[in-house]
Amino acid sequence: MPQLSRMLFAVLSAALLVAGCGTDRYKNCPSASVIVDTSVATVFKVPDAPPDPSNILYTVDVSGVTSQCDVDKDVLNSQSSVDIALRATRAPNGGAVHYKVPYFVAISQGDRLLAKKVYVAEFSFEPGQTTVDFSESVNNVDVSAGRDKKTFDYVILVGLQLTRKQLEYNRASGRLNP
Repeated sequence: MPQLSRMLFAVLSAALLVAGCGTDRYKNCPSASVIVDTSVATVFKVPDAPPDPSNILYTVDVSGVTSQCDVDKDVLNSQSSVDIALRATRAPNGGAVHYKVPYFVAISQGDRLLAKKVYVAEFSFEPGQTTVDFSESVNNVDVSAGRDKKTFDYVILVGLQLTRKQLEYNRASGRLNP
């Protein structure tokens, strides 16, 4: 298992952020949550410099996640659509610029990570703009229940695909959503 996947697996046991969580348990859908440790990405102007607020280029936060799904009659297979709300912020003195931020959608059951796919979101700041709200949708998130399980026993996890330094910065600085 690659190192970052092991880190993701380790944070699964950490608290999951349920803010904006959408679950259709009454429809037997898997719930959807944001992993707290990966809910914020801070990008620095000079990547190898010591972390300092004056060196922050921009920050992206996952502000919410909702999901909808269709489930078969035996509650063994589901197909979900996941909507992810994001917010980017930066200092007010910047010009027009376009960025990309990697994020992931994963499926877990208990403390086991079963699948993960990385996507890329794009966003832009206009001259002087400090905040940008944007969203991403991921369709066709399939869950096939294992033996003695139902689709509602699974969780769709969302987070930003962080570097080790970004994850350490989040943990050290308390830059996590409440």
